[in-house]
Amino acid sequence: AVPSPGFQDRLATPSYAPVQRPMVPLSGRRGEARPFRLLGQYKGTLILLEGPDGLYLIDQHVAHERILYERLRRALADERTPVQTLLTPPLLDLGPAERLRLLEIAPALDDCGFGVASLSGNTLALTAVPAVLTAAEAESLLRALATEPSDTGHDGAAAEDLRRRVLDALAASLACKSAVKMHHPLSPLEMEALVAELFVADQPYACPHGRPIVLQMTDSDLERRFGRR
Repeated sequence: AVPSPGFQDRLATPSYAPVQRPMVPLSGRRGEARPFRLLGQYKGTLILLEGPDGLYLIDQHVAHERILYERLRRALADERTPVQTLLTPPLLDLGPAERLRLLEIAPALDDCGFGVASLSGNTLALTAVPAVLTAAEAESLLRALATEPSDTGHDGAAAEDLRRRVLDALAASLACKSAVKMHHPLSPLEMEALVAELFVADQPYACPHGRPIVLQMTDSDLERRFGRR
């Protein structure tokens, strides 16, 4: 059918010129070559790839978030978390159970970069936080931990599980804040580098919060939509 006169007016005005690039041999986790061709960006938000079996749409923010999350998780797990001492420690006014919970896990928190000091009543002072967090972010994370059920034991496995969960929370929070945003134009090289690193990620399909990263429209899907089969 011939488009109506107003058809083009209803389409979004292209923000970026098509990317003229050769096929990009991106490698997966097992080293296999994947012949994708970078098409460009859609509204500075989605990276478009032509694949051997269809069209792939990659959300650049959540893709970068996943990449940063895995980088940070490895870095935080490999060595003791860098710490910043607070000159004016924020005070945490807690309930009795919440105060007890944080004091129980204080040794594990110290290993993650948190310093907690007991004051009078149910008040705790936050004396140090991981260098990658602000005091407000650290306080919010501690308050969430304070409401968790108390562990029945205090063995090394419980402490390690706490460290893992705290570091995962740190990495997810930092990755989300640091990831490239929507409506942000990327150069062809930046897009290729992002997609290449995504392909070797441990979990390339979802961000740390569970949002999908990649959507695929197969050749068969497209042929059906255009009435070619």
